Amino acid sequence: MELCRCNPSDFDAVVDLNETIYAALPDKSVLRHNSPEMIASCLEEPNVTLGIWDGNLLVAIGMLYVPQCIQEDHFYDLGLQGDFRSANQKLFLVREGYRGLGLQRRLIREVEKVAVERGFNLLCTTVAPNNEFSINNFLREGYVYAKTEMKYGGLVRNLYYKIL
Repeated sequence: MELCRCNPSDFDAVVDLNETIYAALPDKSVLRHNSPEMIASCLEEPNVTLGIWDGNLLVAIGMLYVPQCIQEDHFYDLGLQGDFRSANQKLFLVREGYRGLGLQRRLIREVEKVAVERGFNLLCTTVAPNNEFSINNFLREGYVYAKTEMKYGGLVRNLYYKIL
């Protein structure tokens, strides 16, 4: 399996992965249904989408999202003091059949590397409180739970952060 940066030409593969995973979820509150417009924006600078491919099949993604306004920046929800340049970890998806192979944790670490290269020293992410797999992966990678709040038009999310 190969990890590489996705670009706008990978749009259809990313949308397919997103739609396939969302459609199979018994509890849709676990994943925000991401619009094609949001996905397209995450394939463009200053955002970065990393993908893991098994041949021609996109099997996992993770995104570094650079907030364009204060409402998008989870950092302001934290109340941390200090000189931080923050970005968000966003939309980690792993195709069924590829789960349990450590792909999400690999993507978390790779997105962190990109963030550091770009001068960010704090990453934030949100996870559904009932998504134990993702919660455990972020905690194992050193993220700290901050609080639970309503996000994304009424979805309950845990907010986590990591100082890099």
